[in-house]
Amino acid sequence: MNANEVSQTRWGKARFGGSSAALIGVSLGIGIFVSASLGWGFSLLGNAERPVLVFALMAIGTLPASAALGWVLLIDRSTLSGVVKRPDDSIESAWYEKAASGAFGDILLVGGLGAAVFAFMKIEAPVSWCLSAMVLFAMLDIAARYLWQKKSAS
Repeated sequence: MNANEVSQTRWGKARFGGSSAALIGVSLGIGIFVSASLGWGFSLLGNAERPVLVFALMAIGTLPASAALGWVLLIDRSTLSGVVKRPDDSIESAWYEKAASGAFGDILLVGGLGAAVFAFMKIEAPVSWCLSAMVLFAMLDIAARYLWQKKSAS
């Protein structure tokens, strides 16, 4: 192996050096700390009858995501096997950028026309519903445009 080549593994290695086991161990440690902090915060801020149960449920429920966050923060991408060297240069990234930029105009148009219709028709609706509908429209619009880009490329 060259001095420039890096050994690649399924789980990768940490930026600070060490093996995959060290990376997983430190990631789990970060996850346990973050999850315990969230559980502690919820048990203090919540007005629960059984704060220990609230702590345990919150800590257990958030442990997978917080451990994954620790792994993402510490991983050296060059040590992962099968990873794309420059993901921003992929065709999927180009499809996403085209879809998102096309959907932006749609979102402005639908949002503006929707606001005008609501104002002139004197329709009152909860803001949370309106914003939820706009976010849902944006997600569906981007997904449809992305799939269209993917289909037309093949």
